[in-house]
Amino acid sequence: MIGSQTIQSAKQVAIADYLAFRGFQPVSQHGQRLVYYSPFRQESTPSFWVNPAINRYKDFGSSETGDDVIRLVQRLNSVSFTQAVDELSRFAGLESKPGFSFSGPVHAPTAQATICSIKLLSNPHLIRYVESRKISYPTARRYCLEIYYQQGEKNLFALGFANQKGGYALRNGVGAKRNIGPAGYTLIDAPTAGSINVFEGVFDFLSALEYYGLQTPTFPTLVLNSTTNLESAFPLLESYQRVNAYLDNDTAGKATLERLSNNGLCVADRSRLYAEHKDFNAFWLERAAFHLPG
Repeated sequence: MIGSQTIQSAKQVAIADYLAFRGFQPVSQHGQRLVYYSPFRQESTPSFWVNPAINRYKDFGSSETGDDVIRLVQRLNSVSFTQAVDELSRFAGLESKPGFSFSGPVHAPTAQATICSIKLLSNPHLIRYVESRKISYPTARRYCLEIYYQQGEKNLFALGFANQKGGYALRNGVGAKRNIGPAGYTLIDAPTAGSINVFEGVFDFLSALEYYGLQTPTFPTLVLNSTTNLESAFPLLESYQRVNAYLDNDTAGKATLERLSNNGLCVADRSRLYAEHKDFNAFWLERAAFHLPG
């Protein structure tokens, strides 16, 4: 038996947020209504409308009348009403539940970590964290998620950046970096071929977007998440004519740059842009603080 309060909380999940989580973005907007290609079928003309003001959708390609987010999840996942409410409750996140901490460092694992919930970025603590790195909320929300996880007896949460293997690079600003799930690099696709950008970490990548005033990268972009992932990335990098290397100005970054060059790749060292700083984010922090133009 599901409580009425749980049902009402599930209904408050924004349809647009849930669709974005599932990979569906609006193609246009008419007044207050967002227009999508239907998430239920392939179509050449978008026929799925969402009204965020009342959090209802209308699928003009079916005989179904307009409905709420619970019905949407039922149809998308082919599940019961109860299962849909449970899915939305997990999606809504666990920050309102007691015991989830943002105050401790994200240590290297001493116990197996288990993901409890993944949701779109909305937690005030994490938003303040990304903004402290001079990354705007819309930019961070496009690429990062909130990860709520349990390690031993501790309930923790952090910013998560998904990699190609289904794991996440975790960051919370108050401790060491770590991964949950399999470690690996992240590839962000882009329409312009020929060159590929390479960054060490997510905040360097996001800082470059802010610096160049972009929502998405111009070239395909590889974020290593750790220089230890470079070896597995070589087969991908070899398929491009040039590698634009936005690496750190430290020993590890210089060693990575040398390995790229020694592997026969045509490498453009973009770290000269921020030669007086450790990395792109440190460079962007200074420029943003003084409102300097790019």
